[in-house]
Amino acid sequence: MHILYIHQHFATPEGATGTRSYEFARRWVKAGHKVTLITGCYDIGGLKTGEKRSRRVTIEGIDVRVVGAKYSNKQSFLRRIASFLSFCLLSVCAGLRTRKVDVIYATSTPLTIGIPAVLLKWLKRAPYVFEVRDQWPEVPIELGVIRNRFMIKLLLRMERTIYNQSAGVVALSPGMAEGVRSVLTKDRPVTVIPNCCDTNVFHPGIDASDLRMELGWGDKLVLLHFGAMGRANGLEFVVRAADKLREHPDIFFVLVGDGSERPGLQAEIDRLSLDNIRILDPKPKSEMARLIAACDVSMVIFADHPILEHNSANKFFDSLSAGKPILLNYSGWQRELLEKNQAGFACSRYNLDEFVERVLYLNSHRDRIAEMGKNARRVAVEEFDRDKLADRVLSIFEKGL
Repeated sequence: MHILYIHQHFATPEGATGTRSYEFARRWVKAGHKVTLITGCYDIGGLKTGEKRSRRVTIEGIDVRVVGAKYSNKQSFLRRIASFLSFCLLSVCAGLRTRKVDVIYATSTPLTIGIPAVLLKWLKRAPYVFEVRDQWPEVPIELGVIRNRFMIKLLLRMERTIYNQSAGVVALSPGMAEGVRSVLTKDRPVTVIPNCCDTNVFHPGIDASDLRMELGWGDKLVLLHFGAMGRANGLEFVVRAADKLREHPDIFFVLVGDGSERPGLQAEIDRLSLDNIRILDPKPKSEMARLIAACDVSMVIFADHPILEHNSANKFFDSLSAGKPILLNYSGWQRELLEKNQAGFACSRYNLDEFVERVLYLNSHRDRIAEMGKNARRVAVEEFDRDKLADRVLSIFEKGL
């Protein structure tokens, strides 16, 4: 089978973001299938951005075709829109040069990934499966990023068309699946296949005691958040938590990553003269694994919007793999999973007082941290194994959708 995989934000382990597409694609190649992957120039994706903007490389048997659409989390809203539209055009051109395609797998975000999928469906006479990693345009609409009524109407119509033209939809969480079903007007299968746990890269066997000493964390309770620093992440919440806990020198917060909100976060930390929180630059996956191993608790933080509780963030699954308790500032399906397995805590969405209470509990019950970490690792291995989930996606293709 020849799979044409379209993902604008494709990343390898050398990058500083999720590698779901890389992990799935290389497993499909090992299973005997041909995979051609079309991607853009993502600054934290691990592909060398200094090389030719349009090029073709082979990565573990994956035929990767990089088109010249640059993207960065630091870009303004208008620059991102320009990047999305540029990728649409260039990916169609790259797709037309790809021969004998059996199925197209298009993964968002952004929603505009569906445009080349629809066009190539008709031009290549091949069905496509659409993967929903975030609910677009519902998320930017709820966050207030998109306010123009005409644009909202246009994007909602585009979303409905993309779902209905597909042979099926893969959603990364139960909430996203319900959102897709509410939009569909045709009978299309919607399958929940969440993000995966990279249990080989992130694992509790990593000894990072030297890194912990180097960073000066000592015996402090270190709570770590890693990933994008955009509006949806709501990381000012952590700054406010650090401010409320400034009288507890044995509690320390660490934010790792980059994005449009980072300068404002650092400015607020400086304004409040907080010495119990620090921002670090994004790290490649291998370095990130050591940093997670060095912390005590992993945080997954999102802004105060109900739709964001449906997320399937990579950091959640990487933390499970690393065997770290997870602390959420929201509820939803991940809270149910953590509490059912005693692998961490959550709180009512964006409830600062409740969040601080959870931090103080963990600080005074450190004996429970190791126990919750073991439970987290067990969940990673038993429920979110990459091999199993890659096979589930492949089975959708093989059913002849």
